[in-house]
Amino acid sequence: MILTVLLWMGAGIWVIFSIQFVLNGWIIEDLSACEPPALKSWPRVSLIVPARNEERDIREAVTSFCRQDYPDFEVIVVDDGSTDRTGKILAELGQEFSQLKILRGSEPPPGWLGKLNALEIGRKAATGDWLLFVDADVKYDPRLLRRAMAYAQNRDLAMLFVWPNLLSRGPLEAVIMSGFYMVCWVVLPIFLQKRTRSTLWALGGGVFNLVRRDALEAAGAFESIKDAVVDDITLGYQVRSAGYYQGFVAAADWIQVQMYRGVGEVIQGFTKNTYHLVRRWPWIMIVIFGVGVIISILPYWTLVSGLGWGTWYFPAVASLVLMHI
Repeated sequence: MILTVLLWMGAGIWVIFSIQFVLNGWIIEDLSACEPPALKSWPRVSLIVPARNEERDIREAVTSFCRQDYPDFEVIVVDDGSTDRTGKILAELGQEFSQLKILRGSEPPPGWLGKLNALEIGRKAATGDWLLFVDADVKYDPRLLRRAMAYAQNRDLAMLFVWPNLLSRGPLEAVIMSGFYMVCWVVLPIFLQKRTRSTLWALGGGVFNLVRRDALEAAGAFESIKDAVVDDITLGYQVRSAGYYQGFVAAADWIQVQMYRGVGEVIQGFTKNTYHLVRRWPWIMIVIFGVGVIISILPYWTLVSGLGWGTWYFPAVASLVLMHI
């Protein structure tokens, strides 16, 4: 009896996930596939990039930032105490691109985390009406900034987060990174984000956080989140809490990033990204693991064991069909 109830519960969850997946894909727009009306005047944008020991990706990333097809922008890279070749690479890029400004980071004040301090340094030096915060390992298509700014302005947004293409190398990384897609596009009803200012649907990411300057300052800028471990989502939360609209779109291959390389980086990254949830609600991990067993493991176990008993359970088959779809 209990097994049957759990199986029907799992099948019900997969039905809900399937509906959300369809709605998310239908309602969330793709910048690469839609072209908003051009603006009569293009506001100045400052791309702010915190960088610490990023020699592996920074040349390609900063080059892609500096080659944006946008009328008025600057790129500010804050070299936050790098000990590798990051500084040398940036100096070479500074000779190539006139819109690139390179700043030296400083020791964070008491209570500040290093990355937040670097972002604040970049914010204070920026001259743009809009600020785009992006990590130093992300690559942009040249058309991205123009399309994103037109989208944000035409919809009267104060902040725009753009979902990237998450690259992976090898089967293990692919399996693990698919979890990000699963959470964002299946588990969460992110389509509701376009319909409300509720902080419950605050989003953000180090790949593309575009914020209007006045909204950022009204939200307390980085002073208000100076010790946030997950700074990008927290920034979205602050902007929404200040009463501003935030948008969310996808960008297909126009934003590419390989977040982690190897199992070690994956573990470190996922630990950081789940830390703020576990700290606020320690019981949530028990719920996540419990639901995970019901929807992902129990249907397989029931199907295999049922075949041995000469029987089968419809909800287990339904869960597996929806899961694989």
